[in-house]
Amino acid sequence: MENSSVRKASDILFEKKWIARPIRTIKGNCDNIRFNLVTDDISSRSLFGGVATSLILASMLCERNNWTLRLVTRGNGCNLNDYYEFAKKYGIKCPEKVESYSDEYYDSSVINYRLEVSEKDVFFATSWWTAKALLESGIRDRIMYIIQEEETFFYPYSDDRFWCEEMMKSDKIDYIVNSKLLFDYMKNNGYDILTENGMWFEPAFSEKLYHPSEKTFSPKNDGKMRMFFYGRPLNPRNLYYFGLECLEEAVNRNIIDTDVWDIYMAGSNMQDIQLSNGYIPKVNGTMSWDAYADFAASVDLSFSLMYTPHPSYPPFDMLCSGAVVLTNDSLFFKDNTYSDNMIIAKLEKEDILSKMKIAVALAEKYDIRKKNYQKININREWSDSLKDIIVTIEERVKEGRYV
Repeated sequence: MENSSVRKASDILFEKKWIARPIRTIKGNCDNIRFNLVTDDISSRSLFGGVATSLILASMLCERNNWTLRLVTRGNGCNLNDYYEFAKKYGIKCPEKVESYSDEYYDSSVINYRLEVSEKDVFFATSWWTAKALLESGIRDRIMYIIQEEETFFYPYSDDRFWCEEMMKSDKIDYIVNSKLLFDYMKNNGYDILTENGMWFEPAFSEKLYHPSEKTFSPKNDGKMRMFFYGRPLNPRNLYYFGLECLEEAVNRNIIDTDVWDIYMAGSNMQDIQLSNGYIPKVNGTMSWDAYADFAASVDLSFSLMYTPHPSYPPFDMLCSGAVVLTNDSLFFKDNTYSDNMIIAKLEKEDILSKMKIAVALAEKYDIRKKNYQKININREWSDSLKDIIVTIEERVKEGRYV
């Protein structure tokens, strides 16, 4: 009698590697270069940070060269209205021709269409799992992959970490690394492949989105200042619990006086909490682009930790909107070259609390904050930030490196 509890090894592996499942393709024709950006989702709930950066680079490349841009999503459907709305917010020129494809219903018995691929298609991965899906599908022998985190940090030592590291050290990939800090860290920590196959850029923080309002450098209507604690409970690298521990102690020591300060939290999976003095921070949840930008311009002090080799985007979003920022250092991020409104602490509770006193005092001095903001040293134009990367990609595409 057949044992119904016995499962095929191929089924077990397919389930485990679902996120990096092969892409089903069919041969087609295309008269022009088609630049395929492969990601999980481009809906408004995902168009922050890394996904936004990828879209900006792909859009600029395609618009400048009259290439077709094709957005390929694997986790959710691909609605091009989300893309056009995003481009409008950033003031990005869209390519003349934009296409979409999604295989979110990959395992459906009803829907079984394939990605049309021609000799003119170039592929651009946005994560280790999209890179793995592309290479293991045999679509191309060589692809591009934008790295915006030390992605192995997402996992304990495990199959996922092994597969991730495999993709981040492949000789079949040209790597585009978000920031010199991350690039230098990786080169010094086993990613020798970057010497030949890697390049980096510094991100920009568009003034169209992130800028002070008329009320940023003056008392709020309700008379209270605003502190933003950024931490995501389900993203371990954000050190949400350690950050909460520091915040609780700051309130206990009256470094943060909740009669003077309102504390805000935002993001997915954020829960209502009560601090030891009875104060309940305000939770904004997941915000739209406009709501987030408006909120950033209202923040006086942002507290944000990151357990990675480089700071994340939110500290720079807030700096560019006029706030004082308290964040932590790392192996390669120690010197503040960005703004006198940025305070960098060691990843130690007492140093964070000591620096929080300094940050609070600075945030309360609106005139000094404003002068510091006016001398900010952060790139605000993506066209400047990406110009060298764009030229290099253009040359390699014309050489036929990716087809």
